[in-house]
Amino acid sequence: MILASAFLNQVQAPQFAIKPIYLFYGEEPLYLRDCGDAIRQRLKNEGFIKGESFEVDAGFDWQALQMETQAGSLFADRQYLLVNMPKGSPGKEGGAFLQQFCQWQQENPEMVVLLFCEKLDSRQLKSKWVQAIEAAGMVVQTKTVPVEALPKWIMQRASFLGLQLDQEAASLLAERTEGNLLAADQELIKLSLRYPSGESNHVNGEVILQNVVDQAHYQLFALGTAILKGQRQASMQILQRLQQEGIEAPVVLWLLSRELRLLSELQFLSKQVPLAQAFKQCQVWQVNQSQYRQALQRQDYTAWQSYLAQALQIDLKIKGQQAVSGEQEIWSALNDLVIKMAS
Repeated sequence: MILASAFLNQVQAPQFAIKPIYLFYGEEPLYLRDCGDAIRQRLKNEGFIKGESFEVDAGFDWQALQMETQAGSLFADRQYLLVNMPKGSPGKEGGAFLQQFCQWQQENPEMVVLLFCEKLDSRQLKSKWVQAIEAAGMVVQTKTVPVEALPKWIMQRASFLGLQLDQEAASLLAERTEGNLLAADQELIKLSLRYPSGESNHVNGEVILQNVVDQAHYQLFALGTAILKGQRQASMQILQRLQQEGIEAPVVLWLLSRELRLLSELQFLSKQVPLAQAFKQCQVWQVNQSQYRQALQRQDYTAWQSYLAQALQIDLKIKGQQAVSGEQEIWSALNDLVIKMAS
């Protein structure tokens, strides 16, 4: 098991050897994004093409994934598959498949599986399927950056982008983005475009005050609340403000996808156990349960799953894996998804 920072260094090295399976897990979406982008680019450079993408929920058909991995070996093209399993719970059938797939380990694999999870607890990390992946491939952990270390991380990230941030500027940016690495990275990218390398690119606290809006983080999660409460008009207005303030589409999509996965899981579990128990299993705090109840009463499991599929299509457009006419088309697709979720 290695940390994301170490993996990002290794994957760019000429001697990096392709493994048949990779597990990326953790609560830091920026590192999950960076690791995913890095391994996909490396696979592309090695001649792999993208295959199917799978979203694992409580009712996932593992046989479909198994058939896809077996079918891939019949063709000359080397492929990789994306498997998003947020909860890190493959169940008995999924665990058996992952262990079996790892047993097919080859020195030069023709089929590679990229598995993405959110937080895994100590019990899950000791499971047979995780141990099998570690033996056959790589397990990469994405840790959140502690609050006290965030200014240093910001200064290092800024340096990579050709910016020079002093301690005051880094601390102020950390405060304004409230520890959200995606938001901090976005602000640094915008600053790097405004102060390109070769010009006066020293960024102090005054520059941060003038350029970084400290309400963006609040508005992002206000969007999730408005959607859950069924406030369609308010949701559309918040989305429009986020776009105007320069929030990146992937950040918004991350929020929407997270809510959709949680709603799907709650809806599925509520058919088997009392909703209060489902909330407990999904770690939904008491203070937030009312708004999730409202959303669950408005739409059913099939609807949430269809919206999740729509979110996946938007993700493919953002990553350039589907044709798109421009940035506005992506925001229009996000707006359409928000309307459906809040209806």
